[in-house]
Amino acid sequence: MHLFETEEGDKWVCVSCGQEQAELIEEKKWEFIFDKDNPMLRCSICGQGDYEIED
Repeated sequence: MHLFETEEGDKWVCVSCGQEQAELIEEKKWEFIFDKDNPMLRCSICGQGDYEIED
């Protein structure tokens, strides 16, 4: 999961959405802060995590 600083506050973005929305992220000048590998985090774009937790 990537954390970006945006004009609306910090947003987590999954790897897939980060690639698909790269143009939008650059256009809106979202500033990359850091990556975090945590299955509990949810993407602010699609609402999913980077991967599913196995029970």
